[in-house]
Amino acid sequence: MTGTSIALLTVTAMPLAIVLAEPAVMTGGATTPLATVDPPPDVVASEVVELDRWQATRDERMAWWRDARFGMFIHWGLYSPAGGFWNGTRYPQHYAEWIQHWAAVPSGEYARQMKPRFVPAEGCTEAWADLAKEAGMGYAVMTSKHHDGFTLFDSKEPYSLANEVTGSTNISPPGRDLAREFADSMRSRGLRAGFYYSLLDWQHPDAYQMALPVPAGDAPRDHERYKAYVRGHVRELLSGYGDLSTIWFDYSDQTRQGEAWGAADLMRDMRDAQPAILVNNRLFFGLENKNGDYGTPEKYVPPTGLPGMDWEVNHTLNESYGFSAHDMNWKDAASVIRLLSDVVSKGGNLLLNIGPDATGAVPAPAAEALRGVGAWMKVHGEAIHGTTASPFERLVWGCATQKPGVLYLHVWEWPADGRLIVPMQGEVRSARLLGSDAVLAAAPSEQEAGRLVIELPAAPVDPAVSVVRLDLEGEVIPMAFLVFPSADGRITLTPHDAILEGPSIRVERVGVIGDVTHNIGYWLDQAATASWSIGIGGTKGQGTYRVEAEVACADASAGSRMRLEVEGGRGELEFEVPATGGWQTYRTIELGRVELPVGSHRATLRAISKTGEAVVNVRAIRLVPDR
Repeated sequence: MTGTSIALLTVTAMPLAIVLAEPAVMTGGATTPLATVDPPPDVVASEVVELDRWQATRDERMAWWRDARFGMFIHWGLYSPAGGFWNGTRYPQHYAEWIQHWAAVPSGEYARQMKPRFVPAEGCTEAWADLAKEAGMGYAVMTSKHHDGFTLFDSKEPYSLANEVTGSTNISPPGRDLAREFADSMRSRGLRAGFYYSLLDWQHPDAYQMALPVPAGDAPRDHERYKAYVRGHVRELLSGYGDLSTIWFDYSDQTRQGEAWGAADLMRDMRDAQPAILVNNRLFFGLENKNGDYGTPEKYVPPTGLPGMDWEVNHTLNESYGFSAHDMNWKDAASVIRLLSDVVSKGGNLLLNIGPDATGAVPAPAAEALRGVGAWMKVHGEAIHGTTASPFERLVWGCATQKPGVLYLHVWEWPADGRLIVPMQGEVRSARLLGSDAVLAAAPSEQEAGRLVIELPAAPVDPAVSVVRLDLEGEVIPMAFLVFPSADGRITLTPHDAILEGPSIRVERVGVIGDVTHNIGYWLDQAATASWSIGIGGTKGQGTYRVEAEVACADASAGSRMRLEVEGGRGELEFEVPATGGWQTYRTIELGRVELPVGSHRATLRAISKTGEAVVNVRAIRLVPDR
């Protein structure tokens, strides 16, 4: 539960969109036809017709996208010369592409200062394409217009050609069209090219007044005229830049979505002009709505994927999308490799952002990380491209992807004893490490209750992620999920690993970007329970564990009594739910100790009494070896 009421009310400002989070329980990575999805009430009949038409050819159009799995996002524009500063003042907010908003700069002044400083070097898009190709990416998406309203393509719309606010929205140097340079560069390397287009516009006098840098006054706005302006821009992109992979729209909220942007007309224009093009879901509200070809979770990976849809995480190499001269929180190659491995194992794509500077140069740490990813992809790319989601609920040592007859085991945590335990049955024809000629022994183990055990060499092929390839005779048969101790011996029981029984109780998601967390919430009925299956696979794991729980409870509801029962072990722990200051204010409390012998055990959390509107919120239960 969030706040002090039953309804989920989380709202987070986003660099790309503003959405409300929805409570969700997510499993698996399979897709189902959009036709099975009920459109939201605000979707009008013409939009439903267009969505149905998109669905008719969706699998054919999505085939290349599902094979690629990895793409480049490029945020570049008049915010790039600022680099997160304005008039010498450093703006610490993560999203430097919002500098006009952070510094409250009128559009005319913003254009006056930034246009002379935006000086794209000849050939800069060629360097991006080389980097994307080297990194093992299959496509790229560049900002054609961001929220500030400036266009990297040479628009012929009257307002873009000349206006009293900024002179012109077009910012390509004389004689050049940066959007065409981008598209041609990517295609010349065999990559597909697409365009991001912001539905917001902070300078057009008829645009919706959303997140404006400065108050716009009381002048009336003709939104129909602005919708025609947007439609004109999209038609130019569709007709002037060759075959496009996607139009990546941005920014809808509950009150401005669908018809507010002329969605039916935009979809019809795209389908008519380029029948093979893809469209994301942001013409409509919610990052996980199904009204498009793919969903767009931002800077977070859904813990168990998004059921019933294709999806693509857009993420950053530091914290900002646009170039920031002060954001030094760079991801290294190993972090990106694990991010890519995680996303693809859950059935998604990774669209990874670079933020070139005013000349179009990619920051050195970003380029270095992508080259490191490329070196890994040269060896392990077959475990990414053309794969589908893992058949397993969760793996304590990493994750998995698969193709028909082949299972790829992405090993993040190399087992100290050299035994990789895989919760599956099925005949394995061969096992080997990608990047190594060694043949691995793989067989079911009685000690691990029939689970497959693979004998690994002492050291991994790659310290970030090594991949074991299993060639199979038949299908993977996943076994019952057990939470095993991690490399440090701890057992962590998470919301998504729990079996929840009873009315109302659910996995609750809080937040929308980066800081997304999950908890067991809405524990409104005393009879509800949460249970986990735990596996102790060897004598090293057996013993006594200290049990702690990360819980939250509004002060007015504190005092409920709870019990953690561990079947197959020795220990039954009772405790009183403390007041923590709110349903999303967490405290870690110690519950006591349990003893776990070798074997499987079921831990069940239940309420003995309930004193307020709900019992408790639980973010995790941890069993720490008492050694």
